[in-house]
Amino acid sequence: MNKTLLVVLLITFSVVSMAQEKTKQKEVGLVFNSLNSFGLTYKTGTEKSLWRFSTLIISSNNQEEVSDSSALKQSNAGFGLRFGKEYRKVIVENLEFRYGADLAFTYSHTKLDYNDKSVGDNDRINEQTIYAPGINLVLGLNYVFKDSFVLGAELLPYFTYRTGTSKGDYRNDYEISSDITGFSYGLNNTSAMISLAYRF
Repeated sequence: MNKTLLVVLLITFSVVSMAQEKTKQKEVGLVFNSLNSFGLTYKTGTEKSLWRFSTLIISSNNQEEVSDSSALKQSNAGFGLRFGKEYRKVIVENLEFRYGADLAFTYSHTKLDYNDKSVGDNDRINEQTIYAPGINLVLGLNYVFKDSFVLGAELLPYFTYRTGTSKGDYRNDYEISSDITGFSYGLNNTSAMISLAYRF
């Protein structure tokens, strides 16, 4: 009975504390890694602490080259998802510092199909699929204008584990498969992001 009462009191205290937080704040917008890498972002929370949800469309490409002696088809596609928490602190009016962390996941698939029409008939198909979970830190700035629009820039130092498969089929005679594993970490031009969001 005492334990139940204690749990009820803790839950009540938590609900009351949440109710006393500042007005909820939400943001929805676009994020850009580069000219061909963009996505959507949604944030919800308070003025000082927000949950972040982002989806990032990585490059997508389909290409075909045909000649008298060969035909080449190449395609690649992928996406990324991020979920995390960020905290904000006002530096001066309309300028905020933000910091936090995200859990991240990216997927990519690449395929090359080469049809050799010459006497050698060196046909080949190569496919690669990679799954990459990871974590990144968030360090950035927001500039707020007209009270509702937020222009942001952030650096995302990262640690990523990669796993997947690579498969090659040559002349329809034999197939080679291999597993891909590894990790990467650091800070580079793909770990910088620009965002434009509407606050409500």
